[in-house]
Amino acid sequence: MKKLLVLAFGLLAIPAFAADPTPEQKAMMDKMTKAATPGAQHAMLSKMAGEWTATVKFQMDPSQPWQESAGTSVVTSLMDGRYIQESNTSTMMGMPFSGMGITGFDNVLGKYVSTWIDNMGTGIMTSTGTADASGKVINWNGTMSDPVTGKASKARMISTVIDDNHHTFEMYSVPPGAKKEAKTMTIDYVRKQ
Repeated sequence: MKKLLVLAFGLLAIPAFAADPTPEQKAMMDKMTKAATPGAQHAMLSKMAGEWTATVKFQMDPSQPWQESAGTSVVTSLMDGRYIQESNTSTMMGMPFSGMGITGFDNVLGKYVSTWIDNMGTGIMTSTGTADASGKVINWNGTMSDPVTGKASKARMISTVIDDNHHTFEMYSVPPGAKKEAKTMTIDYVRKQ
């Protein structure tokens, strides 16, 4: 109940706050506006909206051959271009696979941010990324729950925008029982025409 009252008083104060802001309040509102305004990074992500074919190659054990599956991906722009949502369907290890991710660019952190969930687990992978000078290659570092070890594990990913109709995703991690990082997945995306 106390939280509800605080929220109600806060909402009542907004008109007064906006009507005659102090210089400090104005500076705070300017910072909030700047942080909420989509920029070039958001525009680049929004260009990915549409339907894609996805060729997925993955390898759980580097001594075994790569497995390949075909899938589809639907990317939707959200919140007036501030984020994109990817919904992916394919098969993995002979089983139906579905996953969903939200990606954006956090103006405050100055980094790309992403979450991923799928039907192969119950955890949420979270990642942050930085782009190279071209803005077309994003290097990601992510953390996810490892069902084999029961602990958090790290992964490194690279997203590369080739052009408006092609992009790739690569994942590198330490496979179960291994000591070195290896490429464990690549996804080649081609826009459906």
